[in-house]
Amino acid sequence: MAVSLLVAVGACARRDANEAPGITAPPQGTRPPSVERQINATTTDAAIAAVPTGAEAPHVVINPSPAITPQGKLLVFLPGTLGRPSQYSGILRAAAARGYHAVGVNYVNQVAMGTLCQFSADPNCYWQARSVVVFGGGTPVSGQSAVTPTNSIVNRVTRLLLSLRTTAPAEGWGQFLRADDTVDWSSVVLAGHSQGGGHVGVLAKSVLLARAVYFSSPEDWNELTDRPAPWTSARANVTPASRQFGFGSDFDTLVPNAHASAHWTAMGMSAPASGPVLVDGAASPYGGFQQLRTRLSFNPASTALTTALKHHGVPVVDTSTPVDGTGAPLFDSNGVWAYLCFP
Repeated sequence: MAVSLLVAVGACARRDANEAPGITAPPQGTRPPSVERQINATTTDAAIAAVPTGAEAPHVVINPSPAITPQGKLLVFLPGTLGRPSQYSGILRAAAARGYHAVGVNYVNQVAMGTLCQFSADPNCYWQARSVVVFGGGTPVSGQSAVTPTNSIVNRVTRLLLSLRTTAPAEGWGQFLRADDTVDWSSVVLAGHSQGGGHVGVLAKSVLLARAVYFSSPEDWNELTDRPAPWTSARANVTPASRQFGFGSDFDTLVPNAHASAHWTAMGMSAPASGPVLVDGAASPYGGFQQLRTRLSFNPASTALTTALKHHGVPVVDTSTPVDGTGAPLFDSNGVWAYLCFP
């Protein structure tokens, strides 16, 4: 029921900020300064549980730069397993600098989906496990803890926007909510890393998004069939395949590019016959293809715990993504992130 309701909501046309009751985009020159905040989910809804328990990781929120024309789009970023939104500040700041509103969402991500489903004989295991996290409710798969609708990704995003609409009304967060206070997903660029990218896929199959972006993801690989989980191809896209993009590292052993590309192809994302396009030394628009890869190594200053995690984080994790001569994230300054997320 939750999925069908979201499909109906997401399929509606996006409400313009100037058409929303009581919401008017501020004129240029009076826009508030861009501010980066950390907000605990538990402060947006008393019924939401702290994640992790006893050491809550806050959402990260940035409103657009006043120097740029507001885009009327919201970047929602979902971290990987055990990841925190503060570990992806680069992509959030890149969004704000381009006139996007941006939020990094903390959610129930303590258990890797592969741990639950990679050897499962149930072809629906990955979809079911992810749906529990994304929408809440439903029946957890073996080894998975229940997630209530209140603690779901969807409710965490909704409650965050409702809170920001009240506490920062001049910043325009209310434009991403419909008249019934549900999220206007058609104005959302939804991106995620690793586990978070897989959840992006579930929402792309369930609601109409402005864009869906997969960093080092998904890895819903079934070791028994040696293939991606059936949901990637068997379930129809609600978000058109033309709005979906993926980016991975050739040296990633946690989500090998061959696996990531198999998922992307199953979801309808274009690539040359040779596979994902190498972005190193190339320039946007990369032939117009939707599958991208890099051979660059991780930032030597990376503090990720293992070499595998360092390579896994190259496309987007703050500590591991390469930087340019000024210390800025390279994939921001060279246009890769803009091509993927900020058209």
